[in-house]
Amino acid sequence: MTEEIESQVYEFIKNRHNKGETTASRHIHIRFDIEIIKIEKILKKLMQKRLVSKLYEKEYQEDRFAPVSVKE
Repeated sequence: MTEEIESQVYEFIKNRHNKGETTASRHIHIRFDIEIIKIEKILKKLMQKRLVSKLYEKEYQEDRFAPVSVKE
């Protein structure tokens, strides 16, 4: 089930990226109703797999995530 959730989170990040948006942990929390601590673990795994990258956005004063490469 973890891989399924990871896949869904990655697709969510890609979809937001396609709309010109980055994704914060809180966006994933709102969409999937997953605890922030669990989301951070999922995001860490996705970064280790080099599927997403983390960046700090000054405007929102938070870490945001975007896909490393979008394969369509």
